[in-house]
Amino acid sequence: MILSDDLICEGYTIEPVGEGDSDQYMKIRKDFLKPFVDQYYGGWVEEIQMIIANDLFHRTRKDASFLKILKSGETIGFLAYKEQPDQITDISVIMSESGQEIELLGEFLHFITRLSDRTKKPVLLTVYQSAPFADLYLEHGFTIYGTSRTHYLMSYNIEDTSGMGDYKNRIYAAGIGKDS
Repeated sequence: MILSDDLICEGYTIEPVGEGDSDQYMKIRKDFLKPFVDQYYGGWVEEIQMIIANDLFHRTRKDASFLKILKSGETIGFLAYKEQPDQITDISVIMSESGQEIELLGEFLHFITRLSDRTKKPVLLTVYQSAPFADLYLEHGFTIYGTSRTHYLMSYNIEDTSGMGDYKNRIYAAGIGKDS
């Protein structure tokens, strides 16, 4: 991913995430997600969320493209995506309040949709329904193909999403939960 000249001139850079970024990831993740966890899941339980965040940090470093956003050398956010043989998934954006969240997210979504167009791979992601930037995904060509209690289930570059909103059918179609 390459930032626009305007963002670069403002001091923004993007670098791969390293092992030493774990503490900053945990802090920014908490600041970003706590309002959603409080709203939808009854409150942030620090011990549980730290276990989830630690596991997610290490899995994402191992299995996905994981980038940190810096402004004037200070980490202000993280971006991740996983390009699989048949799709692009595990899209994640967490940012501290920098005043540029929408512009940065817009550039990331532009990058992801261009990657999808170039590779002909669909993009699947989830967005909290109450996220103030949920409309930005729609502006970049994503469509809502289903909802959960908490999230919009969104896709890009998929012509037929019928049946995709029914996660139970997808789980059972994959053989999970079936008797062998």
